[in-house]
Amino acid sequence: MGCSKNNTALENAEQDRRNKINDARDKGKKLIAAKQAHLDNLLKNRQPAINPYAGMTNQMANLSVSTKAAEFQAEQTDMALANTLDTIAATGGGAGGATALAQAALQSKKGIAASLEQQEANNQKLAAQGAQQLQTQLAEGEKFKFDTTENRQNADIDRSATKLDNTEQRVLENLNAINTSYINETMA
Repeated sequence: MGCSKNNTALENAEQDRRNKINDARDKGKKLIAAKQAHLDNLLKNRQPAINPYAGMTNQMANLSVSTKAAEFQAEQTDMALANTLDTIAATGGGAGGATALAQAALQSKKGIAASLEQQEANNQKLAAQGAQQLQTQLAEGEKFKFDTTENRQNADIDRSATKLDNTEQRVLENLNAINTSYINETMA
């Protein structure tokens, strides 16, 4: 009878130990699930990374050519030539003088055209530089956005892994403590 009583006591102690281990394991699983749910909620509700250069446009693409000064210069040249031609005609000058005057007018107009061409070329150069700067800034913005998102994801992964490791370690320590307690009780 004494052995039967000891066996029953051992079986009860063993069952008690299993119940404690199962309870500790179940509590650990719930704790891990709660930490994971909290982390998932934080990840879901964080603000998105932004591109600070989005929506930029090339401000130098539509530069105008200044024609007012060229028009004024052409008018002044025409008036000066007309006055000179009137003077030549009044003084009895010949056709050679008129031809020379026409050549001077042509050269003057070529200078005006060259000035306009120079402005247009400069504007095209500025537009190309502006487009290049815009593309560079857009690329930098995308890189900034990518790096920000990448850094966040890496930090979240590291934090999540650390929390889960710590929780799993505590659950394991609790289970080991229950086993150690059982062994000490059995030995005593």
